[in-house]
Amino acid sequence: MANYKLIVNPKAARGKGAKVGNMIDTWCRSANLDYELEYTTRPNHATEIADRDSSKFECLVAVGGDGTVNEVVNGIVGKKVKLGIIPVGSGNDYVKVLNIPIQPQQAFSCLLKQKTRVLDAGQAGNTFFANGLGIGFDAWVVITSQKVTKLRGSAIYLYSVLRTMYSYKSPWMRLTYNNTVLEDKIFMITVGNGVSLGGGFKLTPFAKLDDGLFDLNIVTDLTKIEIVQNLIGVYSGKHINMPQVRTDRTADILIESDQNLAAHADGELIKTPVQSLRVHLLPKALEVVVPDV
Repeated sequence: MANYKLIVNPKAARGKGAKVGNMIDTWCRSANLDYELEYTTRPNHATEIADRDSSKFECLVAVGGDGTVNEVVNGIVGKKVKLGIIPVGSGNDYVKVLNIPIQPQQAFSCLLKQKTRVLDAGQAGNTFFANGLGIGFDAWVVITSQKVTKLRGSAIYLYSVLRTMYSYKSPWMRLTYNNTVLEDKIFMITVGNGVSLGGGFKLTPFAKLDDGLFDLNIVTDLTKIEIVQNLIGVYSGKHINMPQVRTDRTADILIESDQNLAAHADGELIKTPVQSLRVHLLPKALEVVVPDV
């Protein structure tokens, strides 16, 4: 069995992915690795490659941003294959919580050591995620961010938040979890496996990737001023002290509405708008290569 399958998104970080892919090819040859490298050519291609090759390799490596990682995760959840990550993107929230180096060559060096952690994942309908899921305002911000071409990192998210806040209206939702039913106008809900989304926004600041539970960040309807206050707070995680913010922990939640809801998983839009979505935790579903155990 070959050791590594590297799945490279050449368009990651405005085309930087292609350059990093060429460098990785050189590093692999220099290290005499048993490997294959393949470039993605279309959306969801990384999922197809990962699903096809998950039984052929010991480690599938996502080379790209959070979206590329999410696509590879959707091809390997629950399978006996390791997930490696060489980050080339603007957010890197999952990478940062795992202390995987942002510099590609340093991340490549971590792969060679093959130290791993077994981590939880999440499932929403037919979609899997490693880091977190958002419904409501957060998802509309993702829609807006996809139209931004000149900014990078958290600046994309900040700009998109400011654009979205002027037109967004909180939909009514019913949330059912832990034998509790909450009905209200919900500004946004985050189902967090990891700490942050959107390039460093600590929406679920106490979440852990391997504790068997999601952390919930539920925000009821906000005024424009309160949106700004919430935005300032999420940089440090202090938004949880706002009276409109409710936190909890669960392994399963049902989200319902009489309106079509926008949703994202790891920053990737769930293509079909939903009026009912069950999200549940998959314990110990991913074995991820990390710097330290």
